[in-house]
Amino acid sequence: MCIITFMLAKLGCNWVKLAIVVRGPRTTIANLIQLRSDKGRPGKYRPGFILVAIYFKLSKQIKLNEPPLAYYRFPIIGHTWSYFTDCEKLILESREKYGETFSLYVFGQVITIAGNKTTQKIFKKDKEFSFFKASEERMQLDRIFIGQNFDTNTRLIRTCFQEKLDHFRSRLQKNIIMAIDLYIGECVEPRIIRAPYETMFDIMAIPVANLLIDDEYCNNEDMLEAVKSVANSMFKLLFVPPILSFIHPWLHKQFISIPLRLGWSPISKPSKVILSRIKPVIEKRLYDKKRLGDAWVAPLDILQYLLDDPDITPDLNPDNVNYNRIVSTITGIIFASMPNMSNNTSRALFDLVERNQRYWHKLCQEAQEINKKSNGNELTSDDLHKMMKLDSFIRESLRISGSFIVGVEHNCISKSYYTFINGYQVPNGRKVYLNFTETNHNEGLQGQNPTEFYAYRHLERNSSATKLESNFLTFGGGKHACPGRFLAVNVMKIVLHNIMLRYNIRTETGVIDPKRRYFGPVPMQIKDLTIFSQG
Repeated sequence: MCIITFMLAKLGCNWVKLAIVVRGPRTTIANLIQLRSDKGRPGKYRPGFILVAIYFKLSKQIKLNEPPLAYYRFPIIGHTWSYFTDCEKLILESREKYGETFSLYVFGQVITIAGNKTTQKIFKKDKEFSFFKASEERMQLDRIFIGQNFDTNTRLIRTCFQEKLDHFRSRLQKNIIMAIDLYIGECVEPRIIRAPYETMFDIMAIPVANLLIDDEYCNNEDMLEAVKSVANSMFKLLFVPPILSFIHPWLHKQFISIPLRLGWSPISKPSKVILSRIKPVIEKRLYDKKRLGDAWVAPLDILQYLLDDPDITPDLNPDNVNYNRIVSTITGIIFASMPNMSNNTSRALFDLVERNQRYWHKLCQEAQEINKKSNGNELTSDDLHKMMKLDSFIRESLRISGSFIVGVEHNCISKSYYTFINGYQVPNGRKVYLNFTETNHNEGLQGQNPTEFYAYRHLERNSSATKLESNFLTFGGGKHACPGRFLAVNVMKIVLHNIMLRYNIRTETGVIDPKRRYFGPVPMQIKDLTIFSQG
């Protein structure tokens, strides 16, 4: 050990004096390494000292029984190229060769892929694995949404969009119908939608903005543009390649945090617009509450739930309101909801168009029957529950079309390491991805022909689109499962229900390329031209 250390240190200085300390039967190198310059005076630390430190750090690490690292041909690059160009092939081949738990070398770091036997454990072991920690590291969320408590936000979303969703349903339908009228229209003459995802994105902005702030003052054009800008800006960050991670992941993290530490934010401009719009609303609400007392009826929206928090609004003085936290929470909810709902709804619509002959008639018939029984009036919770075929169709679309190849990354936050049920161990800080493909292709979990789209697969199993099960990973699992899934599924139902009642839809060519395209493990947006005409 002494010879190796001396040789490493020699690389960084002209003369090194090593003090050897003998303690019992063990001989170690003391933390005294005196470096001198050519003139004999004490010099600065040099690379040799760093190498010595690295050597000792590595030598003291516990040797873990880590999952096998899949073979790769090119050093430094590792699996990065194949991960982003043909991720599904890489995952399937690695799974077949190495088993359900294995590791890949992507962008300068080892990541572990966990199969379906360990997925539920990862969801439940929230003291060992953290989804929020992984998200914070990847996108620097703690620097963008400053002052947020993600556990508090989760409880807020669960309260509003799960426990009290019925209170929001009427406004939700009204705003969705208004948005469809605005962005699709009557279509007396066939209308070509050249950017279907962007159109769905525009549609979603109206109900989302209204759920956040139920005030006409906030539903104008600049507020809607701010909502869309927040979602777009944050969504783009997901696809920023961590090139500097090839050198070291820490370097990439520091590099992308520089502008954030200097005060820049990708959502600074829309945040200012949102603040300018909500501030007079807050002032009016506090004034009315102070003036009317118990007679004041509180509006029903996210903004009011935030104002009811004494940490945000300690009294009725507008000057004491924590506006930054309100804006940070609102923008965080926009980012968490808008892109996902827009993507999943547009994909479900394309699945419906692609399988027109097989499913459109039955699903449209279900919609017409429900509409007839309600006399064309507002949908009730019972009406939405009766959309059983559509519910099963949505769940299958989420499973097949909206699913990642691998995803829902978690950071291992165990003190030193975590041992899976199969005996493999991962160290603290390791990113663990869930293998969606293995779960979705498992016949034992999905039934016959698991790779094929079968709309009524989940109807036959009595599994609603929001139900958390081991064969359906879209909404996660455990106590940190997506709290907004009830809102998302209800929005998808209302949008698709109204579109089926009002329009006939086809693509320009009459067909949709059945092959799904991915950017790495993430499904890409479908961009086929869509033609809407009166139904």
